[in-house]
Amino acid sequence: MRNYFMLATLALLGACGGNDGSPNVSASADKQVNAVDSSASAAAAASAAAQADAANVQSEFKAAKSVPLGMKTTTPPLVIADPTLGLPPYTPPAPPTPVSTTTLSFGDFTNYLAPGSTEGWGPGTSNASITIPAPATNGTGAGDKTVALASTYATASYEADVTVSAPVGSGAANAGFIVRTTNPTAGGPDSLTGYFIGLDTGTHSVVVGRQNNNWTNFISYPVSTVVGGSTHHLKVTTSGTAITVDLDNQRVISVSDATNALPAVFRSGSFGLRRFGVGATFSNITIHTYPSVTSPSFDFSKVVGAVYTPSNAVNAIDFWENYDPEIVNRELTYAQTYGMNTIAVYLHYLVWANDRVAFLSKFENLLKIAARHGIKVSPIFYDDCWNPTPQYGPQPAPVWGVHNSRWVQSPGTPVEQAYFQPSASNSAVTYKQSLASYITDFVAPHRNDPRIIFWEPMNEPGCSGNGSLQNTRAVMMNDARIAILNAGATQPINSPQVQEDEGTYFSDFYAFHPYGNPYGGPANGSNVSALNSETLQRGFTGTAGQTMPGIVANYGGTTGFIVWELMIGRTNTRFHWGEVPGAPASVEPATPFQGTIYPDGHPWQTSETQALTGGFNVKLPVLQVGYYNDPTFASAPVKTSITPMIDFDLNTERGTDSPDASAGVNATGYGVRWTGAIQAAKEGTYTFSIDSDNVARLWINGVKVIDKKSASQSSVSGKARLTAKQRASIKVEYVHGTGPASMHLRWSNPAADNPGALRIVPSGSLVTSN
Repeated sequence: MRNYFMLATLALLGACGGNDGSPNVSASADKQVNAVDSSASAAAAASAAAQADAANVQSEFKAAKSVPLGMKTTTPPLVIADPTLGLPPYTPPAPPTPVSTTTLSFGDFTNYLAPGSTEGWGPGTSNASITIPAPATNGTGAGDKTVALASTYATASYEADVTVSAPVGSGAANAGFIVRTTNPTAGGPDSLTGYFIGLDTGTHSVVVGRQNNNWTNFISYPVSTVVGGSTHHLKVTTSGTAITVDLDNQRVISVSDATNALPAVFRSGSFGLRRFGVGATFSNITIHTYPSVTSPSFDFSKVVGAVYTPSNAVNAIDFWENYDPEIVNRELTYAQTYGMNTIAVYLHYLVWANDRVAFLSKFENLLKIAARHGIKVSPIFYDDCWNPTPQYGPQPAPVWGVHNSRWVQSPGTPVEQAYFQPSASNSAVTYKQSLASYITDFVAPHRNDPRIIFWEPMNEPGCSGNGSLQNTRAVMMNDARIAILNAGATQPINSPQVQEDEGTYFSDFYAFHPYGNPYGGPANGSNVSALNSETLQRGFTGTAGQTMPGIVANYGGTTGFIVWELMIGRTNTRFHWGEVPGAPASVEPATPFQGTIYPDGHPWQTSETQALTGGFNVKLPVLQVGYYNDPTFASAPVKTSITPMIDFDLNTERGTDSPDASAGVNATGYGVRWTGAIQAAKEGTYTFSIDSDNVARLWINGVKVIDKKSASQSSVSGKARLTAKQRASIKVEYVHGTGPASMHLRWSNPAADNPGALRIVPSGSLVTSN
């Protein structure tokens, strides 16, 4: 029951729009008013799409003729076609009529001069402008401000023509607006509560940050035309937690201060002007107010998810270059069976830059497969973790004993360092422009897609440890946010707060990655609009690891959670963080550091499945399975577990050549036995087939149906008559010799019209041993 409730909740969540922070704040208000109607419309559209896809499943089933036993749906064909062709561009709603318009002049402001400052604010050439001369020396005039205290604003736009002088000496050199200002004093540079948006002629940038008697820098956005003596039209819009900045009628910054439990004092306040180390003149100061907008809150409490990289891939490039719909369908069957309703998937800029149409097509195919399993998707555009110099093309094999041995950043340090420079593929296009196109290509076709739970611009900014690129990462997240909103996305946007705080300032909600034990919650203790978007490490010597039951108990029903990761495969995260190229593991870990499910579908521990699905009394459509290092099955199994299917291929790489190396199952000369029950919807004769690399056998109701004696890859079939809606016992044995392992049990019946016509049914509660 829990899974169905979660999926219904998530369907509504995925359809809700976030506060886009655009200057069209009235439209944002309308979006809030119409949120229920929008959700209902999206839900209706999703329902219609699901019904249409159900018809596709039936036709695919008929065409396939046979499907793996236990598979919940057919695999949609991968169609290579550009989803952006013919796609109408996003047209934002028409600008609203302001509720009020106010023009400020010199007499509307009260001055607060920093200690030691000898200059004062005065009228410019007319009362319509206000000016302050440059300070006499460096260090004075640091935070001089003047505030129009007569009015407070929440949802409003503020604009003026701003001229900023060249810096006096070295150090900060900026001037601009202070908005949502309260408690201004003459005590120092940041002696107020509110936000500052200004032009810095020393660094040639637009600066945005939060002031609370201290300074929190959000971003310094490079703009080469911001030089001493230049004049620019500056427009700032505040709407909910969002702040947007337009310079000379061009959107340059889109911030959303999604800091957990942001104090209410930052939601409204007065307008003012501020300077630091420069002189400045402000002319034609105009403020428009709009209907009040409150940023939406998000409920992620029902999220039960995992980061997903297929078990046969070493990283995101490998995932998409060698995308296999059959493997994705198989492994998302595991996720669905074991109670998961969300996956986070890493995209990669280099794959898009080299094989754009195929990549977009593969992404659409993944969305279709995920939806068939009731799973929502969180796409991740950039990643700041591990190898900083990714290369497109075949990825090297994993290094045994090394954690995440082939994981790569996206887009990678070389691209980030050249962000504003011409791209390698087209000298007329900068990497900034190319990366915006990369993001737009994915978002535009899915701007209202309920299959997307949220968009993630960057995973763990700062994970690389490259402090020299910290502001570049903020710029990239800012530009990604603008690209996502310009494409018309209605889903929320998030980059998690882990190593650096900047991700939070370009997000619609607060995401965190708790890897500690004791289990930590979100900052300030608020679970509202908070998501545990990455977690699970089972520890190693000298550390306190986490457990799946612990994660479920601490985050299930509050912030929700996404574990790293779904599969135990070639990413090598079964080795712990400290196992690096200079200090690799010496043995296969008895406890995988990360990962949940092995490629053949059995979980590392059934206790984890019990935690995810609700306890020992839950009955799942799985088979009991035993793994034997004795291929004659005469000895006791090395491990017992469960699997939703008998459908897998294993490679010959050390560690992933065994069905479960952590448990000590051999890589060669082993046997596997599955037992359980199946049930047919209609009476009839069913054809079963086994395609395997070695000996395999099948019994239905105690009668041997297949006895494959060949020790080479081949397929053998047999028939069994099944009575409608009655359990039939099933037993399957498979023996592996050497080389790649391959075992697939499929069924067919000409009278059947969908994969559910023959299903695995629970034969008892989950096994309690592993």
